Amino acid sequence: MNGKKMNIVIDFVFIFIVLLIIIVSSLLLKDEKKDTAESYDFQILEKDMEVSALYTDDEWVYVGTNNGIHIYDADTLELLYEIDNISMVYTASIVGDGENGVWVGHESGLTHIDREWNQINFEYPKIPKGRVNVVAIKDENVYCGTYHGAAVITKKDGTWSVARILTKEEGLLCDSVNVILPVEDGILYGSYMDTNGGITFISDSGQISYLDVSSGLPHPYITSAFKESNGNILLGTGYMRDGALVELAKNENCYTIENIYSTKDGLPGEKIRYIFEDEFSVWITTEYDGVLIKPKLGDENWIENREIYLTQESGLSDNEIKCIVRAKDYYWLGGKYGLTIVPKTILE
Repeated sequence: MNGKKMNIVIDFVFIFIVLLIIIVSSLLLKDEKKDTAESYDFQILEKDMEVSALYTDDEWVYVGTNNGIHIYDADTLELLYEIDNISMVYTASIVGDGENGVWVGHESGLTHIDREWNQINFEYPKIPKGRVNVVAIKDENVYCGTYHGAAVITKKDGTWSVARILTKEEGLLCDSVNVILPVEDGILYGSYMDTNGGITFISDSGQISYLDVSSGLPHPYITSAFKESNGNILLGTGYMRDGALVELAKNENCYTIENIYSTKDGLPGEKIRYIFEDEFSVWITTEYDGVLIKPKLGDENWIENREIYLTQESGLSDNEIKCIVRAKDYYWLGGKYGLTIVPKTILE
């Protein structure tokens, strides 16, 4: 074997050893996190049912399952009502309307349900076709997103109607809309299942700015968004075993990337599934590796605080938690195979 071939073999072996070290280190890190997850005796509701959306008015908890919406008493955890003509799967959404009713994004479109169970439905072609992935409300306007665009719905003279359709032609980075986050001076739209996607920010004055992979996003798929108490935005990104948590900060008329957090920073997995924050804690869920909880302890720099890891082994219904709400003294965690009730005392 001549010297040139020998060098190629040596280089190949070196690269193989480096990759092996990286893989083993990653697995050991995940095992270490699993070892730090205590075991809990959580109550599991909706066992083996896929829970894709949650909403609470602190009296009732609306649970979006693949068999319809189940409504529970927030105090007693008792099942009160079932609405079985709405199919909720994957990233469907439920939000309150401010008048004791809810807007529901589901497989067939968008539905408003009032306290007397009256329903108003919006389906294609009134709104973009496909499942309504997300619903949000700003200034009494209702925004909904599908993989084929977004719609803005307004109420005039007591009647709800579609006021505007948004697609790539109207300024979105792409047609796909999986996340909608209202902020003080505009709306953030996040896409999914489009490699050319990312974030579109449309200000109230009509200015449009974008964030995508070329701008520094670790992945073009946006899974979730949450506004922090300090005004920054947390973004969940990723697909399967890729992704990260992104923190955005407002910079004049657009948002810029402030920080990117990965498994190296303590996240249990790569793809971020959902982000939840209240005055006590921040919860970050992943596709395959469970949940990270960061108690706030009265400070803003929660990222440096202690870590609580939850997995199926430690008491969750499963490792893929898709949505979270807090009602009374419990956190409700909607998973792919059930609904886990976590007492607030877990933060103590």
